[in-house]
Formats: sequence, structure tokens, C-alpha cells
Amino acid sequence: MTLVPSPRTLLFTAATAAFATGALAQTPAAPPADFAVCSACHESTAKAGPSLGPNLFAIGGRKAGSVADYDYSPAMKTYGAAWTADNLAAFILDPAKAVPNNKMDYGGASDAAAAKAIADYLMTLKG
Repeated sequence: MTLVPSPRTLLFTAATAAFATGALAQTPAAPPADFAVCSACHESTAKAGPSLGPNLFAIGGRKAGSVADYDYSPAMKTYGAAWTADNLAAFILDPAKAVPNNKMDYGGASDAAAAKAIADYLMTLKG
């Protein structure tokens, strides 16, 4: 006697495997209210090009100053570190301190919690 798994069992097994391997796409969280300032100059969707600033989609892990179709300041090109939640939050909090002489015309987030919320949100934007 051969046992044949039910369609329900097959679906559960496939979903479990996809979840375990990270194959299920995660929906990004809703942007924090403070992100509105960022979206005035930056796009944050997969297919968008730059606007006044580079596209922020998939910024997590990306080398700073590396989007091909954006003209970065020499300071940002030289900085060149990969963006993490921590260095992104520091940059959002005080761009002039984090990367001196960058060209972003933004004085910084109102406080560290706002900067962290924006950075954490940006880290969810990935394909």
C-alpha cells in the first residue's frame, strides 16, 4: 500500500520549506511618519530611478555611493561603507557628522528614535 500525501499536506510542506529558506517575500512594514521627509527627495521602490537623491530601495547592505545612475558627492563615494541599520541611523540623525561634506541638504532627524525607526524601515526594503 502506497501512501499519497493529501494536497493539504503538500501545500503545508511547500510553505514550510519556503518559509525556512526565506523564499517567501516579506512585505515591508509601513514607513514611519518621519520617513515623509525622506520621500520628498528619495524614491524607495524597486524599479524607480533617482530623484533629487538616490533610490533607497534595497539600501541595506549596499555600498554607500554605489548607485550607478546617481551623481554622489566625493565624500559619499569615499565613505563607501556598506549600509547597516546602525550606520544608516547615524547618518539619518546627523548626515554632516556621519559623512562630512556630503551633499544631502538635510539637517538630520529630530532624535535618535526617529532615525532608528527610519533606518529600520529602510532595511526592510529589499527584493
